[in-house]
Amino acid sequence: MKKILLSAVALLSLTAVNAQVDVYTANDSAAFSMWTAVDLDGDGFNFSAIDLTGTTSSLSTQGGCAISNSWLTNPLTPDNLFSSPVQDLSNVATVSLSWATGSPETTASGWFEEYYAVYVVNNLTAILAGTFPTPVYEGVLAAGEVMEQHSHDVTAQAAGQSTVYVVVRHFNCTDENYLVFDDVKLTATAYVGTEEQSLEVLSAYPNPTTDVLNITLNENATSVSILGLDGKLISTDIVNSNIVTLNVAELAAGVYFYEVITAEGDKVRNKFIKK
Repeated sequence: MKKILLSAVALLSLTAVNAQVDVYTANDSAAFSMWTAVDLDGDGFNFSAIDLTGTTSSLSTQGGCAISNSWLTNPLTPDNLFSSPVQDLSNVATVSLSWATGSPETTASGWFEEYYAVYVVNNLTAILAGTFPTPVYEGVLAAGEVMEQHSHDVTAQAAGQSTVYVVVRHFNCTDENYLVFDDVKLTATAYVGTEEQSLEVLSAYPNPTTDVLNITLNENATSVSILGLDGKLISTDIVNSNIVTLNVAELAAGVYFYEVITAEGDKVRNKFIKK
């Protein structure tokens, strides 16, 4: 098969790989110093990057991390945000987010009950103005002196997006001690490279679309499928043409993939937007 040559109107053909890749990690004070802290309640106290190594904290083994206080000499009532640097996940199919949170207080003391939420957003404007989307997680720490581990699928919020932020909010608590936030990791299944194949998409329009997507190929296709950003199959149509009209009117608004396959097994998968 000849190597695919993309014309000016051709779209990049991507191939999924099964290997998971770590696309972002923050687990030390240097990494967290690159995050943006926002003091929503205006009390002058906020998230900060710190190295707990050698301190009297029971969580000193965490080393570099981020903390936010609900007590510091006097009781505080925090509403603090901490946002990661922007991440480009436009070339990934699935995304998971993991992190760890804890309190240096003992469970017996009762001062461990820090409350927080974690969000994955594509734009910071609304959240910085105090309008919060559905969180990936929201709740109170279950015990003291232990780092709780969390892992969540955030494909719907992050996959295929060119601007992605991880945001943690410390709020809804007072007079505890401080929240420790650490070991943040975004892991993805990436689409990488181009296949050596003869199949080429010459055009796919309109994109974004409301009802149909017209796809023109350089050879006949035998099937065309619609997949979600998580890679799950939504529908498949059997065809025998180099011009395909894909009915997307019933899809909910969002980002999807179309996948075209020929009788020889050549395959092209690209994104489209349903308005």
